[in-house]
Amino acid sequence: VLAGHGLFLLGCGWYGAKISGWTAMHSLYAGAGGGAALGVCGLLTVGGTRKLYMIGVHVGLLLQLAFSAVFGLQAWRSYGVPAKADRFPLFVVMCGGSVLALGLMRAFKPKAKEKK
Repeated sequence: VLAGHGLFLLGCGWYGAKISGWTAMHSLYAGAGGGAALGVCGLLTVGGTRKLYMIGVHVGLLLQLAFSAVFGLQAWRSYGVPAKADRFPLFVVMCGGSVLALGLMRAFKPKAKEKK
């Protein structure tokens, strides 16, 4: 889920830069940076030790929560502003994708083992 969300953010960043005529390269850089951070968290989850797993999952969850809030705020601020009308749909998609990824992390949470 973390790696998929990272690739999604990278793709959205690329698209944001493309629709601006490659003038808003910060969109690509932010997408790549966010995607890389989530990718590192994903790698930590398969690091082999419980400590690395827990760090990767929990930092990844915090990043997903932050991305959801930031993209939601950006969508809210750009709603109805003619100068930002081209970016509004992208912010909505990025917010929705981040919320979906956060929900998938919750859905795929391992079940606690029963103690005997």
